[in-house]
Amino acid sequence: MPRRFEISFTQQEPIPEAAIQRATEILSSGRLHRYNVVPGEVSEAKLLEEEYAAWQVAKFCLATTSGGQALQIALRAVGVQPGSKVLANAYTLAPVPGAIHATGGEPVLVEIDNNWHTDIADLRAKAAASGARFLMLSHMRGHIADI
Repeated sequence: MPRRFEISFTQQEPIPEAAIQRATEILSSGRLHRYNVVPGEVSEAKLLEEEYAAWQVAKFCLATTSGGQALQIALRAVGVQPGSKVLANAYTLAPVPGAIHATGGEPVLVEIDNNWHTDIADLRAKAAASGARFLMLSHMRGHIADI
């Protein structure tokens, strides 16, 4: 069963000195991404992916440079293509519609109610009117989307 992330997203812990030293070593090596390794060398990105997949009890993990890139990859994985309509809550941050646009999809923004929840009536109306087959629901500024 996958493990759950239970640490606060908004209150980061101090970075341990050993981690700072390791980051300095990596920066000093010039090996800053997965493609500039020498034969037989395993990139830090690949090591991170393998360790995180094992921690999650998952077969695979793909490290990305941003949350927006991760969203775009997820949209492509579920079949969003140019012209696809994608429902998304209007109370969001730019990477959400940006990821939809990056796939060639078209965001269909859904309103929220006075309690920060998705307006279900607006969701139903926009889903019916647009023919959207996808919903990207995002949490925003500590407000968990009512799913």
